[in-house]
Amino acid sequence: MIAWTDYPIIQLGDIAGEKAPIREVEVLYYDGDKRCRIRVDGIEEDVKTGYIYQNPGRYGEVPSLSEEQLISLTKDDLGIE
Repeated sequence: MIAWTDYPIIQLGDIAGEKAPIREVEVLYYDGDKRCRIRVDGIEEDVKTGYIYQNPGRYGEVPSLSEEQLISLTKDDLGIE
């Protein structure tokens, strides 16, 4: 699934605690609790679901992925261990 995040990704040169660019990401799966594995520019990162958005934007300005979207990405449903 394609989504967006403004979560700082250190491997891409972002600095923790500072604004990061809004990036398009591929959401690989949801852990069933509160994190998703995403891929951006060849890097995989675990990010809290609240920082993965349905549209380009920043936290609090655009909606995060819905519960239905997250459930469709659950590891168990995708056959991922």
